[in-house]
Amino acid sequence: MKRILAICLAALIASLCAAALAESSATLAPDVAFAREVTRTIASLGDNPDVGNRSSGSAAERQAAEFIRQTMEEIGLSNVTVDEFTSDNWSFNRGRVYYTDASGAQQYLPLGGFATNLTADMQPVRVVYAGRGTAADYEGLNVQGKAVLIDINQADDWWIEIPTYEAHLRGALCVLACNTEGYATYDADTIGSQDICGPADAPAFSLSQNSADTLKALIEQGGGEAEILLDVDSVVTFDGTSRNVWGEIPGRTGEVIYFFAHYDGYYHSFFDDACGVGSMLAIARSMTESGLQPDKTIRFVAHGSEEWGKSDTEYDWAIGAFKQITEVRPEWAETAFAILNLDGMYPVQGHTDFSVAASWELADFAESVAAPMYENSGYGMTVTAPATCWTEDFSYGMAGVPAIVASHAEPEEIYHGPAYHSTMDNEILGVDEAAWQLTLDLFARYALELDALACRPMNFAARFEALDEFGQVDVSAVTEAARAVDARIAALNADYAASDDAALREEGVALDAALFPIYREIMAATTAFDWEDNVVFPFEVATNNIDALESAIACLNDGDAATALDEYLWAVDYNWYAYDFSQETYAYMLDKMYVKSEDTWGEGMIRCPGENLWEVVQSLFDKAGQPDADLSVELAALEESLARQQENLAALNAQLSQDLDSIAAQLAALAA
Repeated sequence: MKRILAICLAALIASLCAAALAESSATLAPDVAFAREVTRTIASLGDNPDVGNRSSGSAAERQAAEFIRQTMEEIGLSNVTVDEFTSDNWSFNRGRVYYTDASGAQQYLPLGGFATNLTADMQPVRVVYAGRGTAADYEGLNVQGKAVLIDINQADDWWIEIPTYEAHLRGALCVLACNTEGYATYDADTIGSQDICGPADAPAFSLSQNSADTLKALIEQGGGEAEILLDVDSVVTFDGTSRNVWGEIPGRTGEVIYFFAHYDGYYHSFFDDACGVGSMLAIARSMTESGLQPDKTIRFVAHGSEEWGKSDTEYDWAIGAFKQITEVRPEWAETAFAILNLDGMYPVQGHTDFSVAASWELADFAESVAAPMYENSGYGMTVTAPATCWTEDFSYGMAGVPAIVASHAEPEEIYHGPAYHSTMDNEILGVDEAAWQLTLDLFARYALELDALACRPMNFAARFEALDEFGQVDVSAVTEAARAVDARIAALNADYAASDDAALREEGVALDAALFPIYREIMAATTAFDWEDNVVFPFEVATNNIDALESAIACLNDGDAATALDEYLWAVDYNWYAYDFSQETYAYMLDKMYVKSEDTWGEGMIRCPGENLWEVVQSLFDKAGQPDADLSVELAALEESLARQQENLAALNAQLSQDLDSIAAQLAALAA
């Protein structure tokens, strides 16, 4: 029965959208040439003459904010505003390594930056090579006061702050990291960086594979060390200022549809996310030029400090959005209708498959609008749920605002592997203007379709149906109540589409207002993170831990330490990193997930106690090759962890059941 109802609701949403598409498609024509012009201007701005960089609070970020403000005014947006907020700032002004080649001439290698502190003016420095930068790689190696060259694969192994912190503990001046696989591997001259979720006083820089090979050759020639001149200026300022820039097209009601994009970026970041800002402003211009008078206010927000904005925490990105909705404009949440986030669907030549990520509740609507547009376009389109925490809409989502987010489904080897956050994020990759135009048309259409509705086209049952698949808690009552509310929403929107009755519109506004606090409660009750920042249900980390611990315990009971290590223990919380790094580094990494998450959007989102198995892992490494080794101490430790996780799971599910009962009662009252 629930499947039939879901199909009927989806069909009703699709028919409502189809009826409006014919009218809306002729009213807007977002100009891809204008979008590209705006994108080029933003992408041209950078603090570092070699590689660019437009980071939180830097001069280049301020220039971009001013350009966006001026453009918003020029295209006719109203109430154009620059909101300042507190963030940590980073300016990467220069970065080079100088060396003497075989002919005696001085040459230099350009560096990319991470948000850390180091200023060196042609400083003589010894450089050594430390493999992947693990604890084992430092055996017999003295790195005190030296630069440490390492290889890294941040896609498959670990993030930059982990080997950097290991080097820092050992007294290194800085780390020079080369992406050998994973990100930033378009070619051997590509330089790439990611957000560094670590302390500013553990400095790191990045360099290309060719540059790393040059240094490795010099180190080999020097018998294990080489002398370089380090010329860098990377400055982190705590509690500085960044800016969010916004303007709007006023509507007739108090509800607001939001467009998002971010204007800061690594290197020149043509695609991520200058083209999102260009797309957003192209849509805005098409609306103002058409004379659109929307029912709901349409507000266009360019966030700063999206890529990085807070030092020494796991959750160091999307700071501009977090600050905007929690401190600067918290009142926005209550009247927000939906978010359309243009941080994705990058029009890179060769991409043929695209994706939209949506809140569970908006996924059906997102699919109903996108499917007919892409059906005969030559491009693929998928809609996924839920939206992630990797874009700036997440903080708004936790405040009670659902989102549709331009995402990606392209093969990793086209953009997100080789060019993302790198010197290759520019037009040299090739721009597919037809794909870009389709994205512009899709998101303009989303706005128009949302504006034509009496109330949010929410499918509340979708989240609870997904929750039910895990079988952890009874969701029957809340799902039934959600379906009743969904039916009321669909019927109200259908009646409004047929009659355009002002009374129905008022009813829709009232229903949205009544659902707002309930939706915020739903988000709080059902949203958690795992240890890799994936959005999960609250019990998922504990259930995964329990499965892994039970399997590892079974292995140890059979005397098989090797399989416990190879197959299971690394999957418990953060213990992948217990295998390769020192106890001090591992303890710091745990700390940044918990204590150092305070005053971020990730605070409290890991819902279970972290299992620190570093000593168990190291002990099992010692015993794995020993026949008939005594594993009783390790078994006891794992059984304690298992009991703790089982107790935590029971508490989490008890709380979730209580929360769902409350939500069910509130939804049932609205459906009556």
